[in-house]
Amino acid sequence: MEENKFDEILEFKEIPAERAILVGLETESAGPVIEGKTEGERTLDELEELAKTAGIEVAGKLLQKRPSKDPAYYIGRGKLEELGQLCKNMNVETIIFDDELSGAQIRNIEEAIDVKVVDRTTLILDIFAQRARSREGKIQVELAQLRYRLPRLIGMGGKLSRLGGGIGTRGPGEKKLETDRRHIKRRISYLQNQLKEVKRQRELIRDTRVKNEFLTVALVGYTNAGKSTLMNKLCGSDVFVEDKLFATLDPTARKLTFHNDSVNSGLSNNGLQDNKIEGQSTTEPILIIDTVGFIRKLPTELIEAFKSTLEEAVYADLLIHVVDVSDPEYEEHIAVVNEILYSLGAGNKPRILALNKIDCLGPHERIPLKNSFGEKRREVYEISAKTGQGMDELVKGIKKILASKKVQLDLLIPYNVGWALPYIYENGTILEKEFDERGTKVKVLIEDKKAHKIKEFVIQK
Repeated sequence: MEENKFDEILEFKEIPAERAILVGLETESAGPVIEGKTEGERTLDELEELAKTAGIEVAGKLLQKRPSKDPAYYIGRGKLEELGQLCKNMNVETIIFDDELSGAQIRNIEEAIDVKVVDRTTLILDIFAQRARSREGKIQVELAQLRYRLPRLIGMGGKLSRLGGGIGTRGPGEKKLETDRRHIKRRISYLQNQLKEVKRQRELIRDTRVKNEFLTVALVGYTNAGKSTLMNKLCGSDVFVEDKLFATLDPTARKLTFHNDSVNSGLSNNGLQDNKIEGQSTTEPILIIDTVGFIRKLPTELIEAFKSTLEEAVYADLLIHVVDVSDPEYEEHIAVVNEILYSLGAGNKPRILALNKIDCLGPHERIPLKNSFGEKRREVYEISAKTGQGMDELVKGIKKILASKKVQLDLLIPYNVGWALPYIYENGTILEKEFDERGTKVKVLIEDKKAHKIKEFVIQK
């Protein structure tokens, strides 16, 4: 019998992770010290998390304190020489800076110490390139990368021809000829047209929601605050969850069904309270939309490219701002999210502040429930999306705000109009009902966007 030629055991070797040194700069205008760490140290820690998310092995971190950034090298020339020697000693070929660098700064640093230079924006764009799954997400990421790359060609020219992989080489690719400005501009124009088509499709979906009279609630917040976990808890869904920055990139929508109980409000099929009212409809479906997380120093190219996605927050009826209160910097994270929401035009939307991950706090670390944190006139709730703690109160808060979008109407429904009363039972609440010779008189509570169909029956006073 002939011996099987395919029984040979092959040895596979893992490709070693790219190693990098992280570099930060702290100026005299630095923020407060939190838990013994300065703002520069905290942002450098966040950069480390970003690097790990991108699959980078962090070999070391370096933080320089100086009055201002060096226009040529970002850090001081002496510190740069020290950094170059450190890279040689540790056999590191990549440096990641905790800020956005100009093309000239990238070129100067690479020429001075002969290493690959990556800035914070390139790292974030690289993570987005890894995480993008939908056609829209891939287009948005590539567009953001090319827009960022275009003005930096003169500074990155020596490194763009490399095809070896690593940070900054994912997404659209970096073949030598494709780095020419003319080719990049042509590609940007093509992607913009593609994105316009995708945006039209998204607008059609949004118009369908309006036509079907769905109320929408958008989950917003700092990255890794627990938005996807909260969506899964509310809707009984299985949206992807991972303890990493930017685990969710493409927006996800799930239907949530309320029960029409004004005293004991709850949700169906998710382990929370389940109360029903005899004799009338018990469901008030809304859409929960999970959006991409925010982060400090979020690249402007990403905000511009993801504008159609981020518009989900602009058009939502209610925002739930999810905050990880187990993070010592939660107040700064709230400020970052507020700033981005206002820049998008969603700053004045009705909003709930959901203080998440309270199960991670000790008994003496509880965050006081108060309308503070720069969130005036906001409802604030302590919750744990993981354990379900505080979820019933959050649900009541959602219903309370959405109920404020309802109107009370006195109607006279003629007996020969057979569709009106079933429509009211399905979409609203009948408070009073009586009959006379002209038809059925009812006092109803109904969402404003659903009231237009029955406005013709309003009793004129």
